[in-house]
Amino acid sequence: MNEQYDIAIVGLGPTGAVLANILGQYGWSVIGIDREEDIYYAPKAVHFDDEIMRIFQSIGLADEISKTSEAFKEMEFMLNFSGKPAAKGLVGSQDARYGYNGAFWFHQPTLEKHFRDGLTRFQNVTTLYGYEVIDIEQNENQVSLSIKDSKEPLSAKNTHTESTIHAKYLVGCDGGRSFVRKKANLNLETADFDEPWIVVDTKLRNVLKDPELPKNHRQYCNPKQPVTYVPLAGPYYEWQFMVVDGKSEKEATDPFYVRQLLKPFVDLDKIEINRIAYYKFHALWATKWRNNRIIIAGDAAHQMPPFLGQGMCSGIRDASLLGWRLDMILKGIAHDTLIDSYEKERYAHVKHIINGAMLLGSIIQTTKKWKAVLRNAFIFKPLALSSTFRKWFTQKANRKMPLETGLIGKNCKSLAGHLAIQPLINVEGKDILLDELLGDGFSIISKSGSDYQIFQMDDFRISQKDGHLNKPSLIFQSAALQTWFSENNIEFVMIRPDRYVYDAGKITDIQRILDNFREQFAFAKPLNQEVMI
Repeated sequence: MNEQYDIAIVGLGPTGAVLANILGQYGWSVIGIDREEDIYYAPKAVHFDDEIMRIFQSIGLADEISKTSEAFKEMEFMLNFSGKPAAKGLVGSQDARYGYNGAFWFHQPTLEKHFRDGLTRFQNVTTLYGYEVIDIEQNENQVSLSIKDSKEPLSAKNTHTESTIHAKYLVGCDGGRSFVRKKANLNLETADFDEPWIVVDTKLRNVLKDPELPKNHRQYCNPKQPVTYVPLAGPYYEWQFMVVDGKSEKEATDPFYVRQLLKPFVDLDKIEINRIAYYKFHALWATKWRNNRIIIAGDAAHQMPPFLGQGMCSGIRDASLLGWRLDMILKGIAHDTLIDSYEKERYAHVKHIINGAMLLGSIIQTTKKWKAVLRNAFIFKPLALSSTFRKWFTQKANRKMPLETGLIGKNCKSLAGHLAIQPLINVEGKDILLDELLGDGFSIISKSGSDYQIFQMDDFRISQKDGHLNKPSLIFQSAALQTWFSENNIEFVMIRPDRYVYDAGKITDIQRILDNFREQFAFAKPLNQEVMI
């Protein structure tokens, strides 16, 4: 262990581990600290979507993760514990527009092992498992962290076990009770959404899958006892039961009581119960996401009900949007005010998802009989009968919204802030996903006749003449891009490192859009021959 690092990350759950992989890939010295020696044995998250698999692709782990995850397309709404679904809904993008299936189940301990194995690729990344941070100080140049073995009690007798490390920036990914957030005096707002649930994680005893258990995710929408059923990847299954009738935590987690809850759903002889956990689903978000050189991400910055399956996804998006910003700040290209746009983008995005999750949860898992009657008549019945309504409901329920503010342009409203599509591109007879051709920085795809050209804006060294760009890195043809460009009436698109579209337009718009970008981007030094755009 060294004493000085570029970035310190506290918490190596999914958010922190993905961020460490991103920064490790950029080549920065990173230290990741987690108070737990081992990966937690049971899942806390169960679903990720195509946008998140695309982030896994960016850190070179998508192929391995796809082997231990299971794609799915549908969810079912049940009015009773048995019988046929009252309605079905689609989950996620159905057209693989981002290069992958729209939704996946996974087993979190397995997923986290992929992340940790990924970190071993980087000599510049140091990981400390079983250590905790006990104090944080910062000045205008660095952050200092006092750390100790998490097994050692904090007392005067063992202060000799403490160590101090320094980093240019600290990112707190240390969960809902974040020590980093508290030390940085970053406060949480609440929507006063606190619902108690029991989460029961199980594993099949002798088989990988049970054909008698439903293949699809189910919401059991009985007002007397709302239940969520999740068929995870492999032999793992999870049931979530809302706590009803005023039961205490002790009463609700009693193993005998839990087995009675499970009986209508599964043969108890076929499963092992790995965990019974009492949770209160919260709706919280930080009002500020940074204090000088201390930044927060993941559950440290926001917590949400699980009804949209976007809790872990939102944290991994945090890592993706923050990683390239820290890279450009450390390179000296950008001033650290660039982090402010991270806060703006993620705050608006997360709050929208939280509101959507609360709304969806209040509808599908209501305990009020009158509301359930209205829901069944005006939501479930149309879902079962109308494909148009099903499409509308899918769009509203998924809530994976574009960026609404931050570092995005104003010229092409239909694309600015949206994720770029990711089709397969044929290069020398081999099909390659588009992102593999774009590089790690900003890029531009432009149309010239029937050809498409990629310009990689590495360190913003990209030259222009008469509104046109010179020296493309690749020229190719693509029917998918042809359709995308035509539908949006554009001739070029500028894509950020996280694959969100900055802006797009006609070739004659390039100069104006680049000028607007120059005004928005927090450049650390004047644009010249070294940093040209």
